[in-house]
Amino acid sequence: MSAQLTHLPADCTVDDVLDVSERDGGVIVHGLFSPVLVARFNAELEPLLDAHGGTNSGSDASDDFLGRKTRRLQGLAAKAPSFVEILLEPRFVNVAESILEPVSPQVIMNNGEVIDIGPGEAAQPLHRDDDAWNFARPTGPMIVNTITALVDITPELGGTQVVPGSHRWDSDRMPDESEIVACTMTAGSALIFRGDTIHAGGANTTTDSRRRALSTGYCCGWLRPVENSYTNIPVDVIRMLPRRAQELLGYQLYDASSVGGGYLGYHDMGDPMQLLT
Repeated sequence: MSAQLTHLPADCTVDDVLDVSERDGGVIVHGLFSPVLVARFNAELEPLLDAHGGTNSGSDASDDFLGRKTRRLQGLAAKAPSFVEILLEPRFVNVAESILEPVSPQVIMNNGEVIDIGPGEAAQPLHRDDDAWNFARPTGPMIVNTITALVDITPELGGTQVVPGSHRWDSDRMPDESEIVACTMTAGSALIFRGDTIHAGGANTTTDSRRRALSTGYCCGWLRPVENSYTNIPVDVIRMLPRRAQELLGYQLYDASSVGGGYLGYHDMGDPMQLLT
């Protein structure tokens, strides 16, 4: 029998998501965000995507991984204000805090990235997001990632491929085809998965349609995130955001003293929140 991912309703609780994530490594929450929010966010993104110059990270290997026919946007708190509502979704943040708590008392945003997969794009290599920090050897995942569908997504359109249960596997085990799930999600639904779960962006086998989704990741507060929010988002924009968004974007002193750790992220030997007040 082929593998499957559990779908939960929009009114599911944090505990519901945690229970399924512990068992399967990932879960889809149906209709988590309203059509109004999705439409507003898409309207903010349209001119940015229309002006997109193509994948050009400065590294051929990186561009191959990101996708030559895929448009990506970061710095969304400054470019598309509706993003902040998604970033602060309590089930995203609270699930991440609960899963990462054994290895980090605080979380920060790893990335807020629109991923718009174009026709003919190949599938990504299967990978774990934790592998971005391959020298770290924690006792649990270092990131919880989320993929929010901004259009209706099918396997043919490039739906994310997930391997349920792979968070319990040995690091060198790779899945059989029957163990891979290609996600189907309606606009506003979200996939939530642990950083030790094998997954990949799927191939867009259509000839004229794009797969638009938002990746919002939350990682351990002691890690260097994939997205450099300090350069992507001007401080004047940060000052206007809710306090919790400011913290997630890195303007909070990391304090692990309660678990025998230290402090990270000083600004002039003080709390970086001073910059915002």
